[in-house]
Amino acid sequence: MFNNRIRTAALAGAIAISTAASGVAIPAFAQETAVTTNGFNDADGSTAQPVGPVNHTEAELRDATDATGNYLEAFQSGDIEAIVGAYIDAGEDGFDPSEQAIFEAFEAARDEATQQLAFSAETITKTRESVAYALKVDQEATEAFLAYRDALRDAAISINPDGSINPDTSINLLIDAANAANRTDRAEIKDYAHLYTKTDIALETPQLAYAFQDLKALQAEVDADFEWLGEFGIDQEDANYVQRYHIPAVEALKAEVDARVAAIEPLRADSIAKNLEAQKSDVLVRQLFLERATAQRDTLRVVEAIFATAARYVELYESDENVNVEGDTLRNHYVALLPTLFGAAFFNVGILNTADDAAVDYYLEWDTDLETNDEDAAYAEEKREFALLTYAKIFINGQWQEKVKYVQNLDNGARAEAARIEAERLADEAYRAEQLRIAQEAADAQKAIADALAKEAENNNSGGDNSSDDKGTGSSDIGSWGPFAAIAAIIAAIAAIFPFLSGIVKF
Repeated sequence: MFNNRIRTAALAGAIAISTAASGVAIPAFAQETAVTTNGFNDADGSTAQPVGPVNHTEAELRDATDATGNYLEAFQSGDIEAIVGAYIDAGEDGFDPSEQAIFEAFEAARDEATQQLAFSAETITKTRESVAYALKVDQEATEAFLAYRDALRDAAISINPDGSINPDTSINLLIDAANAANRTDRAEIKDYAHLYTKTDIALETPQLAYAFQDLKALQAEVDADFEWLGEFGIDQEDANYVQRYHIPAVEALKAEVDARVAAIEPLRADSIAKNLEAQKSDVLVRQLFLERATAQRDTLRVVEAIFATAARYVELYESDENVNVEGDTLRNHYVALLPTLFGAAFFNVGILNTADDAAVDYYLEWDTDLETNDEDAAYAEEKREFALLTYAKIFINGQWQEKVKYVQNLDNGARAEAARIEAERLADEAYRAEQLRIAQEAADAQKAIADALAKEAENNNSGGDNSSDDKGTGSSDIGSWGPFAAIAAIIAAIAAIFPFLSGIVKF
């Protein structure tokens, strides 16, 4: 059940305010410049992010999600004035009712939502790192505990043997052997052995301190007996003396007990140290902040889309881009998205409210933490429920995202068609300009030819002396070459217009 604080009427009012003010300028649905991987966007948290264990504390996660929560609070409570007031009051000269000014206000709101979304995506990554850390230290503490427990259980079985163990290696038989060879008035060690029983460590989550204390007490008793046996005046009478087989038996017992303690003590120290570290974090609380951060991200996506849609609607107010597409103007296609987006906001804010409440209720304690330090089962169930909700939201939120994308595609198609028409117009203009240039060059060439012919005719009519200056050779008059020179000049002029002729004509 969602504890929704947002109201449909308030949302509708916010949208009315948003779309009543109209503007001009930058396209709301510009091409994304964020880094993408296989079509998924890093900035909105849709890209898979491999994470390692990093100890971001619960307090750090609370502060990060609170920062985003402060921004989203107005949307969760339906506070219209808080949503649009900051942008209304932004002008230095009072409220500007022009569509351009209001467009710029919605663009600023969209930009802020985009920044908040990027911050939320980073928070999700940090929270996942934090969860990974808590899982890591929990697992290490569990492994260290099991190693410590198993070592104590082995000692308990050895001291209190059953049919499943090798009696040749049991401490119990060493105790029996020492007691059988005992001729002093000291109490038998076997009188102590019953204090150390495996019932202390038979539970699933035992407290091993008592069993370890029993083992240490056994060691202390064996050590005390060993020292007593070393007293010089210990032999007193026939019934109270050290039998020669007694010392080796106690030595063997002491060596076995000391070896057990030496092996178990570092395991115990390691278990205590790792459990202390694990107790500093709670994976379930960190998981709750991951759920809250994810709910914030999903809500921010809708908020960003609302502001972007409103801004594009206003931008198309008097724009030439507001063309008819599929039986309606682009502007009407955008405004028709708003009811769907408000419904999506209502849905996501409801989930966010639930996540907010859980983060508050369980921040200081989680009920399973009171019962056991082994939170695997509780975490597995919480993770399963979160995964199911996440998968469901993919399909639910996909409905509004598909509608937005459809209108975006219409808008992009209209822009592409306008660009194609403009490109064709420019190409036609360029073609016409080129044709005019060629015609002008041809006219200039024709004029050059006419001028050359006129000049040659003038020379012929003037009766000028074209005879050779070489009187000694008696060569002929070169004036007869004049027509050829004129033809060469004409060909040169044509070649200037059509450069490829220069490769054919040889002068």
